[in-house]
Amino acid sequence: MAGMTCFKSFKNGFVTILDNSTNNVEDGTSLVVRPSFIGDWALQYEPIGDTFHLPQWAIETKCKIIGSQPDSEVLLLQSPYHDKEGDQSTPFSILACKSQDEKAAWSNFFKAITEPSYCKGYSEWLKDILGRHEEMLRKKKIYDAIYASLFSYDRLASVMRYFCEFWSPSTNTLHTSAGERSISLWDLRQLGGLPIRGLMYDEVVPSAEEMTGVGKDSMLYLPVNCRYLFFAYHRLLAKSKKGEVKVDAWVNFWFKGEISYCKSTKKTARNKTQRPAKNNNPTGVIGPVQLRTAEQEQVFAVLGVKGTQKELVYLAAFLACWLCKFVLPIGSCEVIRPGVFKVASMMARGERFSLAIPVLASIYKGLNEIANSSEPWKCDSVFPVHYVYAWLGEYFNTHIGSDPKSAPQKPRMVRYAGERVAKYLDESEALDLFRRCDNLAMDRFAQREGEHTEQIDDGELGGWQIEYFISIRSGFLTLRSGSLRVIEPYSPHRFSSQFGFSQDIPGKLKINLRSGNLMSIVRHWESLVHESTQGKLKLPKRANCRSVPVTEAYQGWWAKVHTDTFSGGASGSKSKKRLTSPMNDVPKVLRCKPNPKVSGTRHRPQPIEILEGDGTEDQLSTERNSDRCWKHVANDRATSLHPVAPFTAQVNAGTFFDGVLSSSRSFPRELQSCSHFEALNNVEEPQGSSDSIQGPDSFDLVARSSQQANVDEVASAVPQLTNSNKSSHPSLSVDKGASLPLLGGQLKISPNVDKVADIGVSKFDTSIAIRDVSRQAAIMLADNIFTLLDRASFEKLPSLQAKFEELY
Repeated sequence: MAGMTCFKSFKNGFVTILDNSTNNVEDGTSLVVRPSFIGDWALQYEPIGDTFHLPQWAIETKCKIIGSQPDSEVLLLQSPYHDKEGDQSTPFSILACKSQDEKAAWSNFFKAITEPSYCKGYSEWLKDILGRHEEMLRKKKIYDAIYASLFSYDRLASVMRYFCEFWSPSTNTLHTSAGERSISLWDLRQLGGLPIRGLMYDEVVPSAEEMTGVGKDSMLYLPVNCRYLFFAYHRLLAKSKKGEVKVDAWVNFWFKGEISYCKSTKKTARNKTQRPAKNNNPTGVIGPVQLRTAEQEQVFAVLGVKGTQKELVYLAAFLACWLCKFVLPIGSCEVIRPGVFKVASMMARGERFSLAIPVLASIYKGLNEIANSSEPWKCDSVFPVHYVYAWLGEYFNTHIGSDPKSAPQKPRMVRYAGERVAKYLDESEALDLFRRCDNLAMDRFAQREGEHTEQIDDGELGGWQIEYFISIRSGFLTLRSGSLRVIEPYSPHRFSSQFGFSQDIPGKLKINLRSGNLMSIVRHWESLVHESTQGKLKLPKRANCRSVPVTEAYQGWWAKVHTDTFSGGASGSKSKKRLTSPMNDVPKVLRCKPNPKVSGTRHRPQPIEILEGDGTEDQLSTERNSDRCWKHVANDRATSLHPVAPFTAQVNAGTFFDGVLSSSRSFPRELQSCSHFEALNNVEEPQGSSDSIQGPDSFDLVARSSQQANVDEVASAVPQLTNSNKSSHPSLSVDKGASLPLLGGQLKISPNVDKVADIGVSKFDTSIAIRDVSRQAAIMLADNIFTLLDRASFEKLPSLQAKFEELY
């Protein structure tokens, strides 16, 4: 019976959940117990105190400002963790530099980040929770943070790739042509509603004694709702075949209400100016609370939850799911971690936790894993990346935000929620976001005052004021989850312009701390959030927030240390070897419709259809539900080209050049002087990809290189025209197995095939004179195609389609 479920400790350092107290350890669920820094059983430690806190966090001084009068009055943010910059400044090493030097390489897919997927019932459960507990959640300042998880968040792969390439792991900042930028604690508070103040987030499984014990005041050490979460976990784990409890199984166990939102089955096209007319996101309206049905009450009966505890247990169960799926996904976005149950149960009871600090530590760690990798596309990092998408939308205008009048104002990230709301930017435009920083406003959330005002950390500051104070102080971010211990430097003075301060040379970090023992974790956390330090902060004037001055010294220093990789833009890259763009950065899947089988007749080429898709599992699932699957051929109705799957299109050379004699490859003077010919012989590298070509008299050539291919390899793979002694038609002379890289696969060309597969060209049934002209035109077509292919770089091959259309 559920009421008999109990906790035992058969071995030191483990707690075992049993269905019955008489069961053996093998019959239960055993979990590792670790020491904690929260609750009645918390470890004791000696606080760092005010050792690393400055009496003045911003100093007013005179120095030379770019574009201003000499010796201008400026306000500079300070850091106790940094020394002054030495005379010898060395450029920072970022992923873009390693890519340029061929020490790192991307694949055709941007798989570096794992994101939460659709979970049936989660949105409905969330709405039910917000309706039942709105007052308490608002009082504890987490209502907005929970509300943000109601929606999905979109990203464009090309933008995220360049974001990762210009991310500096040594400084935890984004390097742009305008200086360093980064995600701050204040950004997470304003964008995601995450609280900065509160208890330390310490994710561990409590011991059996802590779980059931009673303190001196006859109160349980932990809220009673905590044990019910472990009971539910034990039941679900027993049914699991993989030794873990999935988020969808957890939601299905606890929530038995009506399902209103289904997984999206249709993808809308991206654009640069308008949000999709329809998407699958929830409306965001929190309706009235409904009485529970008998089926919904059943979960409490199964676990033996008493009536007075139902609501707290129900809320704690949701908060555990929310923490694992949205706030702090660790290792996986789809697995419930029992270590969160203690935090979730305390939050349900009304305790407030500092969530912004561990979330930012997780974001920094995840970005650093990608930036430090030689194969970033293989990282598969798991961190709350949706906050990064919202940050990019706010500061770099990468998303089509919703109308503030029709969308809730809090949290801010909700404005950038929705399917396909990330603007479609080609590779050059994505690069220019960080290379040019056009119209970049970095003072979005800076606290502005008419005149310089001073705040004093004397214990009397208001809620938002002390959180803002904490956000501008340098320190170390920490995250503790079981055996995982994360320490990341936090240096807001490196991107002080986001707070409205003038930017000066930041200096070098004295100790680049990235790991430590449990005691160092908790002491650095305590130092970062320490209050009543008597420190002072002078806020900048409102006018300074608008101009964000930069010192002359900083400009000279940044010119030395900033590697302006790809300074000429995507088409004018200085890199030795340009990397292929992620395939979902150019979300096109090429599919050729098969020709009707009509005996004795050759048919005109069928239009090539371009399918929108980003290569995600969500996209694959969508296509599998229809006949438009681009990973597997569905019902033999279409042939798909998958970016990583080989595809063979057999082309008969004789059929392709049907009606064209093969006597000479010289061009008549009239043809040589035509505008098409001149345009092709004076072709320049295009500056961006054009739209696809569709129509009965056109074709679309989209060639993509593999990761290790180079220009010479493409040239060798292109077949050359030769005369044939067996036929009056020119044939394609290729070696067996010769191939042309196409969308990551290989387009294999077989010269001796009687029928055309998927592509056909109409036969010229005309007079001899017209046929001779056609012969010359076809030869010119082939020659100039080869010339264009030989001249073009790999990433520019798809953008040649406009030239091919003009030529054809």
